[in-house]
Amino acid sequence: SLFLTDSLMKDPVVMLGLFPEFPPEVLSSQSSCGEFLFLLDCSGSMGLPMGSQKRGRRRLECAKDVLQLLLRSLPVGCYFNVCMFGMEHKSVFPESVRYCQDTMDIAITMIQEMEANMKDTMILLPLWKIHNKPCLPAHPRQVFLLTDGGITWDSMRGTAFVKRNALS
Repeated sequence: SLFLTDSLMKDPVVMLGLFPEFPPEVLSSQSSCGEFLFLLDCSGSMGLPMGSQKRGRRRLECAKDVLQLLLRSLPVGCYFNVCMFGMEHKSVFPESVRYCQDTMDIAITMIQEMEANMKDTMILLPLWKIHNKPCLPAHPRQVFLLTDGGITWDSMRGTAFVKRNALS
């Protein structure tokens, strides 16, 4: 569901509720923790303030806060990785790693150092690499995208790519 309104601060607010449907084999597998991949937009537009405020918090700072909360909420024993993207892309770890205190601390430290300095929003190549990497056995993959939604030709191609490959 999607709900659009004005906030008390007079900035537009969008609340998006997603209710994913998981295949029965995923829900019935007690040993399956999952692989969680987080794509964080570090393009130049993420350095802009939120909403219409000229001195408000930067978009990337808000996204980093959300990402840190998500990382701290992962189940022990799952696998995860964080990929920053813009005109280029790089990951915190070369491959997804098992979630534990040490790997979470490494990721949190790197996230805190991230800046909105990767120019354009080029998401297609990171999505393509994720799609073409084999899934970990017994760990269904979930991909989370944290972005301001800045649209470029590559973003539109990325959306089309996800629609074509969502069930594969």
